[in-house]
Amino acid sequence: MLRLIHETRAKKAAQDTLAQIVKNSLPSQGTRRIGFKGGNRDRELFSAGEGELWASISKTPEDTTIPRYWNAFGVFEPERKMQLIAVEINVPSETNGWQVAGAFAEDDETGDVHLMHDGAVGGGRPGIGQEAFLISASIRMVEVLCEDGRIRKAIPIGNMSDAGFVGRLARYVSKVANFKHAVSEGDLDPAELQKRVEEAESYDKEFSGTKRGRHGGTFAYETYHGEIVDMVVAERHAARKPDEKVYNTQLIDCYVRRAGKITEVYEIKTGVGRQQLYTAIGQLVTHAAASDAAKFLVIPTDEVIPQGFDKAIKALDITVRGFRLSGTKRKRIIELDPVRT
Repeated sequence: MLRLIHETRAKKAAQDTLAQIVKNSLPSQGTRRIGFKGGNRDRELFSAGEGELWASISKTPEDTTIPRYWNAFGVFEPERKMQLIAVEINVPSETNGWQVAGAFAEDDETGDVHLMHDGAVGGGRPGIGQEAFLISASIRMVEVLCEDGRIRKAIPIGNMSDAGFVGRLARYVSKVANFKHAVSEGDLDPAELQKRVEEAESYDKEFSGTKRGRHGGTFAYETYHGEIVDMVVAERHAARKPDEKVYNTQLIDCYVRRAGKITEVYEIKTGVGRQQLYTAIGQLVTHAAASDAAKFLVIPTDEVIPQGFDKAIKALDITVRGFRLSGTKRKRIIELDPVRT
């Protein structure tokens, strides 16, 4: 599980690490004017080039009502006089509340430090907000244990000890930028988006309640859930027939429609605990029932399904497929395995 890093010196160390990663990974574009709501500032900006991630990192706390490290990100447009911020992942330097959107959290199993964001991507325009963004971008939050024992949810941007961290950060910033652009251009149907938000909120209430932290469990798979979903969706999309469409939503990791009818439903789980499998089977059966769609369960290859579930999975005609994280701790590679027989 992830634990919020709350000690001031530990947060400073994590912030210094973030600044060094950015400096080592992205070339300096010199001092650039960076615009934000209510003003602008001139700061050194790092980016690989046009259309790529840009980052501007503060190594010292900003003098604001809530002192914070200022971590701004966007998509680089070198010809612009003022770069636009897609998202700020600021981290409070002296306090530990979530009034500021960013945080650092430590995996209590590996000691790895992750950059986190609460998903609040406001910008003063109607339709831009946390729930709408999470639904539209199909992003799931994970649990973070706070120092007082309470559980908060946040988006794991990436493991800062992972060589692929900057790529994962760029992927997240791109999702925020694309969402904001879609809202500003009117490409998202507000009524449909609101319906999806309400469906997700209703679904979440089924699992709400007071939760306390727990030890154990491998967090690496959980942090890569979104990318595993993206791989499954991309693979199925590449193999689609002319009359098939492939989607994913907050409620369904991946599904296929053909002639207006759902023909395949996929559920990706990052573990094979009994509760996870009960939930996965229930989701697959529920979402496939109306059209008798084919059901697929994607789980970690190296985990053994608990006794008794294999018979249920076979009886319900659920196809099981595995995924694995290969490579090294410094560079993770996600692989999808063939269907289990």
